[in-house]
Amino acid sequence: MESDQMLWDMLKSHIGHQVCIVAYGDTDDPMDICLECEECGEVILDAEIYTVAARGK
Repeated sequence: MESDQMLWDMLKSHIGHQVCIVAYGDTDDPMDICLECEECGEVILDAEIYTVAARGK
């Protein structure tokens, strides 16, 4: 699978599902923030993994 199509296909597979944004760690300064599918329990996007640039403090 081409990498430029991967995110599209991943999101497309969850159309119509209940999804939520979840923070892990301290709520004021979370270690990680994820987009998760509540129906299949899959982490769709993980900001800790997919962050393009380091987050500034």
